[in-house]
Amino acid sequence: MSDIIEENNSEIEQIEEQKSEERPFLVAHCMIDGNTQRELMKPLLIYSRIGLAVGIPLLLAYIVLYVLCEEDVLSFPTGVLYLMLFVGAILLGTGIVFLLSAKKNIKNVDNISQMNEYSFFDDYVSVESIRRGERLGATKAYYVDFVKIKESKKYFLLYPTAETVFPVPKEGLSEEELGHLRNALRLIRK
Repeated sequence: MSDIIEENNSEIEQIEEQKSEERPFLVAHCMIDGNTQRELMKPLLIYSRIGLAVGIPLLLAYIVLYVLCEEDVLSFPTGVLYLMLFVGAILLGTGIVFLLSAKKNIKNVDNISQMNEYSFFDDYVSVESIRRGERLGATKAYYVDFVKIKESKKYFLLYPTAETVFPVPKEGLSEEELGHLRNALRLIRK
């Protein structure tokens, strides 16, 4: 019985030694706050503003043209009027909803801002969340398990699920580190 315990203890010690020897090829940090969220939501904010900028004039044009047609001042095809109403209402509605939800999301993230520390290894990334000096949690995600990996101008965007993103800022990384990270992430890009 003691032989089995000694064997198990030596196996555990070997595993612990391997873990302590394993070093990440890159460690990066990202402050997850309102500014980061605003940067990540920039395309949605642009779409919502375009929706508002096009939807409002379409609805105003519909109202003016409808009144002019009702007063027999102008003759305009009814189908085009209803198309203007439909498209204008859709653009205005989605623009308002997206803008309000993006602003609420930015405010919520700003209230609970935290620091993410990313440790990149050959096969996986370890993400540790820290808030006010306290470790909130950690996760280990294998590159092959990511739903999507994108590279933007300022970030590598790692999606463990369709709704969750780990933004890894490029700022402060050397060309060598960027190349190593691109190579590791490209191997599993879907």
